[in-house]
Amino acid sequence: MIDFIEAGKCYKSHGIKGILDVEMNPIFKKHILSEKVVFFKINGCHVPFFIESCKTDGSTLLKLEGVDNPEQARVLSHQSFYIDENKLSKATKRSAKIQGKSQGLEGYSIHDRTSNYNVAITSIEEYPSQLMARVMHEGRSLLIPLHEDFVEEIDEVEKIVFMILPEGILIFNLANRLLRWSNNLRILRCYKGLPCWGKDLPKF
Repeated sequence: MIDFIEAGKCYKSHGIKGILDVEMNPIFKKHILSEKVVFFKINGCHVPFFIESCKTDGSTLLKLEGVDNPEQARVLSHQSFYIDENKLSKATKRSAKIQGKSQGLEGYSIHDRTSNYNVAITSIEEYPSQLMARVMHEGRSLLIPLHEDFVEEIDEVEKIVFMILPEGILIFNLANRLLRWSNNLRILRCYKGLPCWGKDLPKF
């Protein structure tokens, strides 16, 4: 059985070949481009469309098999599209859960398994590429990245977000300082020898 989850929306056709201008949820983008299939709800049924090509120069342009002209593309315009939730990785499911519960996490606490600290979430703040939890720790207001690599589990009964954070993040508030240098929190991985995709580190 397929469990559908909304993954993005089509806006309008682009050009004469049935290409669609779409917006994908960034959390699902890698999965969509790997699986190469999305579903549109047509007459009450989720119909699969296979992806022929995808270009992301500025806007995201999607070419679907069987959609070859503006008339066919217009049928799908201004509609949401879906993916099979059962095929998502555990990390992606966690990210989707965090995104869906973003404001609902206020009042939860974070338990960091690295430091064994417990901190209360006072608010959720949305940055261009990352949700952040604002917490109070030893009288200071800190930002914690709600990143799929750090979130281990969300206990909705006890209202606890279990995380494995980079060593020192609660002491030095690295997230807050690094946000001034980059919107991409991958740079956190570079600190203290963690796996890193970026090249340049800020100087503290």
